[in-house]
Amino acid sequence: MMTPQNTIRALAAHVRESVIPHLGTWRSRRVTGIASSGDATFSIDDIAEEAVEQFIKQNNLPVAYYSEDRGLVHIDGINNPEGVLIIDPIDGTRAAVANLESCVVSVAWCKYTAHPKLSDVTFAAIAEIKSGQTFAVERGNPVSVLGIDGSPVETTRLSTTDVEKCAMTYGTVGAPLNLIFTAGGELASLTTVKGGFFILNSSAFELTRLVTGQLSAVVDLRNRVLLDFPSTRPQFERFGGGRLLSLYGYDVAAAAVIAQSAGCVVTDAWGNSLDNWDLMDTSEANFGSLIAASNAELHANILKIVNEGFSRFSPN
Repeated sequence: MMTPQNTIRALAAHVRESVIPHLGTWRSRRVTGIASSGDATFSIDDIAEEAVEQFIKQNNLPVAYYSEDRGLVHIDGINNPEGVLIIDPIDGTRAAVANLESCVVSVAWCKYTAHPKLSDVTFAAIAEIKSGQTFAVERGNPVSVLGIDGSPVETTRLSTTDVEKCAMTYGTVGAPLNLIFTAGGELASLTTVKGGFFILNSSAFELTRLVTGQLSAVVDLRNRVLLDFPSTRPQFERFGGGRLLSLYGYDVAAAAVIAQSAGCVVTDAWGNSLDNWDLMDTSEANFGSLIAASNAELHANILKIVNEGFSRFSPN
């Protein structure tokens, strides 16, 4: 019998194999609907979703699963699931349709509850779609990183504590960038010469870059701007296509656990724990934010600059 660790790793690999032929094709770019989160669904997302259900049924997995497009799914005949898989079949869809590297399959195994939280994740796996490199962890144990050939990959976190030397990303989907960069502009600007500033819009891919040592911080301030300054709501709705878009629990269910298990610090944009974040709730009340860093001192330095930026920020 497959262990949960092997199961979620195999599931992530199966989805990866299913979508690889469609990376960068014109068909993959078709918008086919709107997900429960309000984000656009592309044709390649539909292919990935079908691959998830196919794998679970073919392997008779005793689980329910939750995904962005289908919500919570109970497989016929499984009345008492042993767990619930929190799956983002493609995190970084826009990169996938552009045939870029920043797209992954994200799978987290939680104990079965009606409202699984981040603290309920017991196993996590991430598969890079382009390279085939995979990350997996059982909570409380070291992270395992394997190359496409199954050989172990050595990783190291960046030790920099200097924000100016920090390589970081911002989450921006559906956001009024003028507001994001007014509130958090100093933080971004400090990094652009000696460090590096990137917009990749795949939080799972970005968080695993903390483990590989390619990035030292991942920041998503969208929900903090929205909550601290409610008057900005119409601008968020405008750029979200009439909806509010944000960071969701399923986006980081696997990646946050992997990053934390590797020794990184992962909190919301106020510096609070994410342990109680509901992984299946995409309502506005459950919108998320993120400050993640490769070490505690860098995280504290980033949070200080963010707080100072917000104290000076006036959206009017």
